[in-house]
Amino acid sequence: MAEAPPPPPPPGPQIEVTSVDLNPAEECAFEDGLGLAIGFSSDSDLQGFRWCVNYVVDTAKRRYIVQVGATQPEDYVQGHNAMTFLAEGLSIEEVPKALWQQTNGLLVATLTGPTGEEAMAVNMVVQIRVDESGELRRYIFNPME
Repeated sequence: MAEAPPPPPPPGPQIEVTSVDLNPAEECAFEDGLGLAIGFSSDSDLQGFRWCVNYVVDTAKRRYIVQVGATQPEDYVQGHNAMTFLAEGLSIEEVPKALWQQTNGLLVATLTGPTGEEAMAVNMVVQIRVDESGELRRYIFNPME
């Protein structure tokens, strides 16, 4: 019996993430800023694409999505590309209590086209905890490690 051919790739550009760098790369205060760099390859040019970064938490009652920020639209070429993203820290007063009471969430960086289409997303698990002194701490797991 012959093997079935592999399914065709999904429509749209084919993108492969080659690296993810986080700063800070270790546990830090919840309110600290965030630096993110993603290396990726694309099989086609991407005109006017941007990266949207959100923090997503599912609670028993609903899903919360906090917009962390976005890069400016950029033209990426076929082949290897890189993005960098910097965000100031979040004030704990700006985040609903239901969010930081959850111990796990996702930091999602989505490559988005000029008309809002999502080309791909990089999901990073975020752990939240309260340390011995009562300070809220976060750790983001690098999906490439």
